[in-house]
Amino acid sequence: MKKSQPLLWILLCLSPVIGSAQNKEPQAFSLSGKPLFSNAPDARALKKSDSVVRIIQAKGNLLEDDFVEIGKQLVAVARYKEAVENYTVGLNKFSKSFKLLRHRGHRYLTLRKLDLALKDLLKARDLSKTQPEAWEFDAEGKKTDTYQHQIEYHLGVCYFLNAAYKEAVMAFEKSLKEAHAGNEIVGTTDWLYNSYQRNGQRKESQELLATITPDFNADHEQAYFRRIMLYKEVIKPNELVDQSAPPEKLTIQDVTKLYGLANWYGFQGEKEKARNLYAKIIQSNSWPAFAFLASEVELLKK
Repeated sequence: MKKSQPLLWILLCLSPVIGSAQNKEPQAFSLSGKPLFSNAPDARALKKSDSVVRIIQAKGNLLEDDFVEIGKQLVAVARYKEAVENYTVGLNKFSKSFKLLRHRGHRYLTLRKLDLALKDLLKARDLSKTQPEAWEFDAEGKKTDTYQHQIEYHLGVCYFLNAAYKEAVMAFEKSLKEAHAGNEIVGTTDWLYNSYQRNGQRKESQELLATITPDFNADHEQAYFRRIMLYKEVIKPNELVDQSAPPEKLTIQDVTKLYGLANWYGFQGEKEKARNLYAKIIQSNSWPAFAFLASEVELLKK
């Protein structure tokens, strides 16, 4: 038995305990040091996650994709720290796995470990360059998009959060070229638009918006699609999201919309409106959202 396997076995055997206590122990700390707690997961979702993890673990000699799947199941019930531990155990066995590095990099972002996220994602990019296109699947087994797309996308987020907007533009441009699914194209387009705006590339940002039409083949209720419709002036701010909703009622979709609106206000010079929305976002419980993390970053700026 590999040295790494006992650690994973202990982790997975304790999963029901972790699940019941995860709303008592912080999963992460905000950039300003505030503890961030996960909500208690739905009992059925927790039971399903535990069951899938145990079935995989029973195989004994786990493969690279087994660690990927275990991570998905842990993330599905907001066990982000445990997912990172799982990916780390997997990487001890598969040190050149761009798949595990991509997923761990993503969850390092969730845990506010931005430097570690960037390191993982850069290594994942290098390792994936010589590999054929590899597809990702969600926790339900549904095809999403390729690892090559997702690595560049999350690198773009890392650079954006670090105010390295030139690098963010380059990463999101690559991510957009690699995107296949309509929702992934829309989400990447939104981040690239914001990166162009922050990088002073106004012409490019407007040309980019023209590629997403109101009848574009994607989920029209998706937060990123609605945000783009706002940028295009197809809809107004009050049609995007209810700005008066109390923070405790805000979902991840709500805070994602509010973050896009805050940026939009900022690009028009309405800095106070933007800052008020960033402040409202971080009063919500939707801290796993990139919009929440990005709002933290904005509020720490002088």
